[in-house]
Amino acid sequence: MTAPMPSSANGASGARPAPLWRRAAALFYDSLFVVAVLMLATLIFVAAHHGEAVPPEGAIQWLYRLWLLVWVAGYFSGFWCWGGQTPGMKVWHIRLHLPAGGCLRRAISRFFFGLFSLSLAGIPFWLAARDPEQRDLFDRRLGARVLRVL
Repeated sequence: MTAPMPSSANGASGARPAPLWRRAAALFYDSLFVVAVLMLATLIFVAAHHGEAVPPEGAIQWLYRLWLLVWVAGYFSGFWCWGGQTPGMKVWHIRLHLPAGGCLRRAISRFFFGLFSLSLAGIPFWLAARDPEQRDLFDRRLGARVLRVL
C-alpha cells in the first residue's frame, strides 16, 4: 500500500501533476540504480549456477532474462507501493499516487505498461504532454497520478 501522503501531495488537495521532464529525469536517475540491481541479480544468478557464465542461448538464458526482469519489476513496484517514490523520484520531488487497494498489482501493471511504452519508443509517455493532468493512457487506466512534492 502506498504510504500516506502529505495533504499538499495528495489528489484531493489539487496538487500539481509532475511535468514530463521531471519524470524523464527521475527515470534516468533510476536507471543508474537499475544497473546496480542488475549487477546484484547477476551475481546471485551466477553464484547459484556454480560460478559458470550464463550461456548465450538456451533455457538457462531465458531463465536468466526472466530473473533480471523480476528484479527490475521488484525494484520499481516495491518503491512505488512502499513510499510512492523511487530514489530518482525523491531527488526530483515527484511521487506516484495509486488508488487504495491492490497496490502491488497496479504497480506491477504500471511497470509492464512502461516497458510496453519503451518498446514503442516512449510515444505513449510523450503523448501525455497533451493531457491536462499529464497522465498517459496507462496511468489513466490504473487511476495513477504522478504529482509534484513540495
